[in-house]
Amino acid sequence: MYGKGLLKGLGITLKHTFEKDITIQYPEEMPFLQERFRGCLSFDFGKCIACGLCTKACPNNVLSFETVKEEGAKKKKLLNYTIDLQYCLFCNLCVEVCPTNTLYFTHSFELTKFKREDIKIVYHRPPELDLLPEEKETGNLEVQVEMPDITEAEAKRLKQLEAMKTALGKNPQKVLSKVLDTEEDIAIMANLMASDEKKLFKMAELMLGDREKARKIAQAFVNKEKKDRQQEGGE
Repeated sequence: MYGKGLLKGLGITLKHTFEKDITIQYPEEMPFLQERFRGCLSFDFGKCIACGLCTKACPNNVLSFETVKEEGAKKKKLLNYTIDLQYCLFCNLCVEVCPTNTLYFTHSFELTKFKREDIKIVYHRPPELDLLPEEKETGNLEVQVEMPDITEAEAKRLKQLEAMKTALGKNPQKVLSKVLDTEEDIAIMANLMASDEKKLFKMAELMLGDREKARKIAQAFVNKEKKDRQQEGGE
């Protein structure tokens, strides 16, 4: 039949016309990520026993660490742990073989860096791990991840970021009123941040760096939530 191919193609187009949109306006609108999504490989220093299974399982030699054995001690003391993400295959072999669940993948996928050497993540031993039990009980310590060669400006920004996250968590209405206009939108955005740590971190970053972009992204989050609620109500 003449034109059969054209009709078949139009039929496929028509079939997909009424499907739900899957396109998102990134970065104003962040994608939904499944729990199994592998973003940035991360490390929990306090759980590591320096067994070396992860380095043996890694096919690209992405992982490395330094240890020292102190006199009289039975176990090795982990000094630092390095993850060179530029060579990572995200194969999950190191996560599966780790006996203490020290390694894990987060949902953070924005991993680009201006300089190649900055791709490497180095975790240094937190000082609180070397304290005696009585010092841990009496001391008022804040657990922090020490980053390599951190500048004074970067340290100040990290402190400001933590302060902004705290403010957004404790009094979101007051902070969000600077970027959202209506009480309804502020309440929706506050609920979204309370249920999603990534959105809270994203808003804290933008509130410090670019207030106008924070306004656009917050409104995009709110609009998407309203749209989802309408679709659920229609069903």
